[in-house]
Amino acid sequence: MTASSSPPGDSNSGSRPDLASHRESTVKIVRSAGWIAAAVPLTVVLIVAYANLFAYSFTQWLKPEYSHGFLVPFFSAYLAWHWKQWAPERIKWPNTWGLAFIAGGIGLFLVAGLSNIAKEWLQGLSFVLNLCGIALLLGGWPTLRWLWPALAFLMFMFPLPYSVERTLGWQLQKVAAIASEFTLQTIGYPTYREGIVLHVQDHALEVEKACSGLSMLLTFVALSVGMALVVQRPWVDRALILVSAVPVAVFANVVRIALTGVLYNESGKELGDRVFHDFAGWMMMPIALLILWGELKLLDWVFVNVSGSSTREDIKENAINPAYLFVPPPPEKGRAPVSQAKPTSLPAPPTDPAKGAQR
Repeated sequence: MTASSSPPGDSNSGSRPDLASHRESTVKIVRSAGWIAAAVPLTVVLIVAYANLFAYSFTQWLKPEYSHGFLVPFFSAYLAWHWKQWAPERIKWPNTWGLAFIAGGIGLFLVAGLSNIAKEWLQGLSFVLNLCGIALLLGGWPTLRWLWPALAFLMFMFPLPYSVERTLGWQLQKVAAIASEFTLQTIGYPTYREGIVLHVQDHALEVEKACSGLSMLLTFVALSVGMALVVQRPWVDRALILVSAVPVAVFANVVRIALTGVLYNESGKELGDRVFHDFAGWMMMPIALLILWGELKLLDWVFVNVSGSSTREDIKENAINPAYLFVPPPPEKGRAPVSQAKPTSLPAPPTDPAKGAQR
């Protein structure tokens, strides 16, 4: 199975984008005094305007739910480097369409600050819009086509709105408790549930907010999106990676809770708490990655890459009669039948050595 390494959304996957002859060299423009005089003030204004947002985001990155936020900028830079061959060699600037993106980002920033509804997340979205506007203004459409996946990935830095985080966390708590109850009962441990509290024989195990799996879900979704952007596979495989991110994260958290319930009964509460809060928390991400790797291998087995291509007539015949996928169609009038290799002569019958000696 193969796929192009071009950025998502680029239609020219087999060749470099067309470069207009009147555009100047990118290196020459970036080193010019005019380009630097425009880029530096824009960068300074952007840093000052979003200083409070990044200070708040930093405090959220210290929590388990958003600890992946520290790595997002570095992975975003890697995405830009990964597609560096799509960086335009020649650009024409300024592109006034970039001002439209910047205006939209400024408007969204002001609305989010005044309404105080999903403030930090919407301001993060305005930050990405402003970065896209600056890229378009200073580098044109080719630069934006190159950088937009890396810039969009920066959204994983910013915390979810509180209402979304609260609702999602509560739902994950209930799902984790129900699934863990079923798992423990299946493997032979008498368990019943009261809300989000699991009673496993003589022990009570509460699925707290920190154990809802929200941190696992957010981290694994970010990881799945990054993998779908980087991996060189068909779009079907990438879509399946994204769709499976949520169930895989939930499954890994259920395994963690069920393992803790088993340890509560077999080794005591102290060891169970230690595994639940420490060791199991570190091991869930490798387990989720192992499941994702197994999913990719399964896709390799299911979707076999067959060399060669079918003609339009073959496709129509197979659509009319699917049996033609296994049995070749009969030859039509005026159409030569498919030649099949035949032996030039029949094999000689085996001779008995004893009879040959008598003769």
